[in-house]
This record gives sequence, C-alpha cells and structure tokens, in this order.
Amino acid sequence: MYYYEIYVENNIRLFTYKSEEKYEIGQWCIVNFVNRDKMGLIVNIVKEEKIDFDKKKLKSVIRVAPVLSIPLEIMKLAKWIKNYYLSDFFSVFKTIYPGTLKLNYSKRAIYLKDFDEDFKNLEAQKFNEYMKKRPEVTLNTLKKNFSKEIIEKAIKQKIISVEKKIILNSKISGKKKNKGKIVEKQIILNEEQENAVNTIKNSEKQLFLLKGVTGSGKTEIYINLIKEALKNGYGSIFLVPEISLTTQMIERLEEEFLDEVAILHSKLSDKEKREEWSFIRNGAKKIVIGARSAIFAPVQNLKYIIMDEEHENTYKQENNPRYHTKNVAIKRALLNENTKVKVILGSATPSFESFYQAKQGDLQLIELKKRFKNSKIPKYEIVDLNETTENFSEKLLEEISQTLKKKEQIILILNRKAFSNFLKCKSCQNIPTCPNCSISLTYYKKTNQLKCHYCGYEEHFSGFCKECGSEKMQQMGAGTEKVEEELKEFFPTAKMIRVDSETMKTKSDYEKIYNDFKNQKYDIMLGTQVIAKGLHFPNVTLVGIINADIILNFPDFRAGEKTFQLLTQASGRAGRGSKDGKVIIQTFNENNDVIAKTIENDYEGYYKNELFLRKSFNYPPFGRLIAVVISSKKEDLAQKKANDFYKTISKIVDENMEISENEFISEPFCAPIFKINSRFRYQIYFKFNKENILKIKKIIKKYLAKFNDSNVRITVDVDPVNMM
Repeated sequence: MYYYEIYVENNIRLFTYKSEEKYEIGQWCIVNFVNRDKMGLIVNIVKEEKIDFDKKKLKSVIRVAPVLSIPLEIMKLAKWIKNYYLSDFFSVFKTIYPGTLKLNYSKRAIYLKDFDEDFKNLEAQKFNEYMKKRPEVTLNTLKKNFSKEIIEKAIKQKIISVEKKIILNSKISGKKKNKGKIVEKQIILNEEQENAVNTIKNSEKQLFLLKGVTGSGKTEIYINLIKEALKNGYGSIFLVPEISLTTQMIERLEEEFLDEVAILHSKLSDKEKREEWSFIRNGAKKIVIGARSAIFAPVQNLKYIIMDEEHENTYKQENNPRYHTKNVAIKRALLNENTKVKVILGSATPSFESFYQAKQGDLQLIELKKRFKNSKIPKYEIVDLNETTENFSEKLLEEISQTLKKKEQIILILNRKAFSNFLKCKSCQNIPTCPNCSISLTYYKKTNQLKCHYCGYEEHFSGFCKECGSEKMQQMGAGTEKVEEELKEFFPTAKMIRVDSETMKTKSDYEKIYNDFKNQKYDIMLGTQVIAKGLHFPNVTLVGIINADIILNFPDFRAGEKTFQLLTQASGRAGRGSKDGKVIIQTFNENNDVIAKTIENDYEGYYKNELFLRKSFNYPPFGRLIAVVISSKKEDLAQKKANDFYKTISKIVDENMEISENEFISEPFCAPIFKINSRFRYQIYFKFNKENILKIKKIIKKYLAKFNDSNVRITVDVDPVNMM
C-alpha cells in the first residue's frame, strides 16, 4: 500500500489518501472528497511509519486523471514558493497551472458488439459502423445522430452499455502539426556582444547580470544563446515585464524559430493557456515567451531563463502568492537536477538589489557600454516646469514641431492615465471620492465618467457638485487623456495614439498599436510608463517626459531608484536607428540628484549615493522587509485585530530574539489608501536582517491562522517592492 499527500481542488491544505498503485509526484488523480469526486494533485509520497492516525479510515485514490503531469522540478518550486512567501497550496497551484481542471458527469454509451446480421434495418447498420469508429460516446451525442427507438433497442440487446462516467472539462492533446525550424539569419555581433555570449556559455556560474546601456543589443545576445541551445535539444524561457513587450519579442523570436515559440501571459484565455502549456510539456515547443507566469512553463531540457528589464516592479505578483519572478527564476535554476540552467538578468538600469548581488559576486556581472550598430546615446535637455503653468513647455512644443517636419516619430510619457487626477468643487471644496475606497475618483472626459482605479467603481459625472449643486467643478492634475486633448489643439494634423490601461484591453490591442506605430501610421505615441520599456522604433528621435516628478514624490524609499530607471529607459527609446535622438525632461526639481545623474548617464554614481542611505537605515539590499495588511469591513475590528497581532508578535520577538537598533516592527498604522473595496486597512512593517527575517517568518506563519477569520483578512507580502 502506498500513501500520498494530495492537493484537492479549491483547498488550501493537503489531504492523505492511499492506493495499491504507485504514483509519481505531480500526477493528477481523481479522489473522493466530502462525498464528491474531485481533481487531486499528488504533492508528497508519505512513508507508512510517518502516518500517526488510523490508516484504515483513509480513502483510496480512485484513479489517475488523463491530464499531463506537472514536472517534479516545478512541484519542488511550488513548495518553496508556499513556504518562502507564506502562501497556501490553493493559491500556488492556481498560479503554476493554467486555468482550472474540473470534473463533470456524463452518461456514456460503451460499444460492446454489432447488431445481429439478420437485423436488416439500414439505421442499425449505420449504428454498427458509427460505434466501431467511436467505441465510447456520450449518450447526448448518440441521441443527436440516431432515433430513440434504435438506442433503446441497442441497450436492450446489450449492443451498448450506458454508464455514468467522470470526464474532464478540458482535454488538450498537446500535439503539434508542424515541427519547428530554425531560420539561419546572419546576426553579426560586435566585440562586446561576442564576449558576453562566450562568457555566459563557458562560465561555470549559473547566475548572470547583463548590464547594457539602452540600445546596446541585449536582445541579439539572448537570441544567440536561445538558438544554440535549441540546436542542441535544449529549451529556453524568455521573460518580459509587460504584455505590451511580448508582441515585439514574439515577432523577433518567430522570425528566428517559427513555431517553436509558445506564448504565456494573462491576456490569453484558459483554453489558450492550457493548449500552450501542453505543447511545452510534451516538448513540441521548446521556447517560451511571456510575462510573470511564464516562469512556471514546463520546458523540457531547460537551459536558459532570460529575464529582460529585470528591474521592473511588474515582475512582482501583487496577489497571493506574492512572489517575485527573479527569486523564483533563480530558485528554479538551482532546483533543476537534469541540466545546468543559467539565469540571465538583463537591464540598462538593474535593480539596486541585483547590482549589489553582482558586486558581491553572487551574480556574474557582464557590461555592454556601447550602443549596438554605433548609434549614439540621445542628448538630454531639462525644462523647469516652475516657469510654466502648462503641461507643455515652449521648448517641448518646439521640438515636437521640428520632429514632425522631419517626418520622424515622437514618444511622450506621462505616468498618469485619465483626463484629470480628480475634480474639486470651487464653491464648497468637495472632492468626489469612491464610496468603497478612501481615494478620489479619477475623471475621464471622453466617457464623462468618474472611476476608481482600485475597486473598479464607476459613476456618471452630471457636471454638478453632489454636495452643493455648484457647476464650478475644477479639474485638478492632468492625465494622458487631457494631455492628448491639448496635444491635438497644438498639432491638429498630427496622427497620434494614446497607450494606457484604458485603451489597451486585449492582446490584439497591443499587437495592432505596436505594428501601426512601427509602420509609421502614427506620428506621436502618448502613454504611461508602459511605453518606456524595451520598445524598438528606429524612427523615434524625440522622447518627452511631461512630468518627471510623479514617481519621485511617492512615499517610498525606492522612489528615486524608480524615477532614475523610468527616465533612463524612456530616453532609451530615442535615436535607436541611424538618426540622432533627443530627450526633453520636464520637472519642477531640476537640481534633484536623480535628474542630474540621469543626464550624466551615471548609474553607478547614483547607486553609490543611494546605497549609503540604504545601509544607514537597513533597507534592502541590507535589511529585509515584510509588509502585513490587516483589513476588515468594520473599521474598529480591523484596528483591534491589527493591535492584537502586533502585540502578540512583538512579545514573542522581545522574549526570544536579539535584535539590533535598525531592526523593528512598526506599530499598526492606517495604510496610505486606508479603504479599498469597502475594507479598512492597517499596515505593519517588519524590517530585519537576513538571519532574523527567517525567524520572523516562522512566527508570523504560526499566528496567521489564529488571527484570520471570516470578518478579518490578513495578507503578507514578503520582500515588497511598493510601500503603498
């Protein structure tokens, strides 16, 4: 008899079952759970002597399900994610496996024999032929093709038997019609690129940081590595931070590898995800491109995990399990026992944590200091917004005009969508706010709506103040929608496109806009920070940052780092072809160190300044953070539970741990956005050194279940990247 710990669909913990059959970890099976047949996943094989309860009471596994198993390395990864990020099995397996597998019941007709030869009925003969080709069909399908009389006669004469069977709602074969090929395109690498490729291929190390200035040709290095791996029977995962970037990269990869490329990201349907997953699992596709979740792709003979624009915050999952893709990629490489997987983290502006790891020797640092094909670094110009009341300075308008005359393209970036940030009544000072969240509603002029970006609440704007009835509603702040309207007044004949989450709803939206702008159907692309990352448009010669201070003013110790990255990445969109590029940065704070170091292209200078401050206050990469949010629909209950949780944990820490002066547990405080989705939110921050953070996690894990109940929700974010 064998014993297994099994994840049963929609449960957060494991359950023990037995079987006379030997199964493998990662196999799907069917089990009876609370008198219902459900899908299960074998997570652990348990030794009989480890079971400390009555084994006779254990239920048996019914049978293996006809579904492709999850590879052992990914099962190990799932367990690590659950423990490291203080998550649960339901959240983890929902993340690593695409979509859901559910059981349905169906009456099936099972073919046993032909009607007797003396039965001359033409329909009976057709029935015989039909059932020989399909020895098992649903009764409903049979009823669509044959009369009620012939089916009843078949059952009576035992030509078929009808059984109630369990079927899966989705069954993807994972077979591919055409075997992929490699297109032998000649890519001539420069000396820096050649050295980078050889270093990665020949080094005994597994973890690399590829730091290359914008336009230095990191993509060519990635493709070279993927191509050699594929020729030798190995697979690769290529990660990008935004869905908007997959279109460009898919185009590049499919040029080289045709139908060897699988795509995984959140805009695909569950059916599309499962189909791609099956192709990958069967080895029909060996190259995977996608955003965060692509890190879990079951690639056979995995050789490379490439994480482009590794500094981006979008690599951090905001929902449970709150994993960071970089950590998962590194852990997956180290867990893989079949091949020596190498991880390449690429960026022009690496996260300070990654660069620190490289300086410490944990990552092998490779640098590209020149632009590919000798294109020049763009020239910068700073414009002081204190000297204008408009969104567009005279200098930026002049540069846009000159660029349009030369038939060249422009990218303008404002990291705030919508028409205005919020509305304010001039008469009574009232600001329309979300009824579910403690945040002002954002105004969209085109649809005349007020929207909440946190819970999705929407309402029609009547034009009047709800409090006093005044028509004097002032638009405060400017979003991309308002800037687009102003831009059309300045340049009425220019063709422009706005790119933000309101205009980009589907994967086809991203593809169309990317291709249209690349083919120069538009002169100006205006958008949020999504268009500052990695896009390659050779005809773009001007980039304008409309307000560089939006991120800089956030209450976050990483605000300066994020601003430096955004400005540098955005400027990298200019002058990528043979023409010179220019960048206009509009700011209220032109003397800020972030702005100065961006213009000087001095990443290391800014890094050293920032690292000194981080060390002084024990922030990452020196200390480690955990953010805990206690929320409830009842404000007083949320506050009480937060205080109780804080006191309980603090007492245990005081009694059992030695902590330094830079380590602390913050007292509960109102979250910057106090109410979201009708839930009041209190935050507690834990800041500890690497050794002590492991002890803190164990303590938090122990008391999570005690404080969680139907009225209170506790969420834990290990290594948060946003302090909001």
